Amino acid sequence: MQDRRTILNLLNKFSNDHKNISWKMKCSSSDGMGTTINQIKIVAQPGNRTIGIFSYRVETGIVSFCLYKKLKKTKSENIVDMLLDMMNYSKGETII
Repeated sequence: MQDRRTILNLLNKFSNDHKNISWKMKCSSSDGMGTTINQIKIVAQPGNRTIGIFSYRVETGIVSFCLYKKLKKTKSENIVDMLLDMMNYSKGETII
């Protein structure tokens, strides 16, 4: 998947639009045979509260888990689409 730069840009834009929001990304699992799962946490300050979690397969970008307010994923939702949905869902909203 060649969308890593896009994912990072979307996350940075989201945290720039909401000054009290940051994010963390980590590799949550890899089987060494071409399957890697990354996890993105959306964190609100103060208090370092996790307000969103997205897990997706790095090779395909397919989201396996989404937890952000009432946002729902479809069966084959792509991580870029989910992040855009998250940004649109929170547009003009103060996240506390």
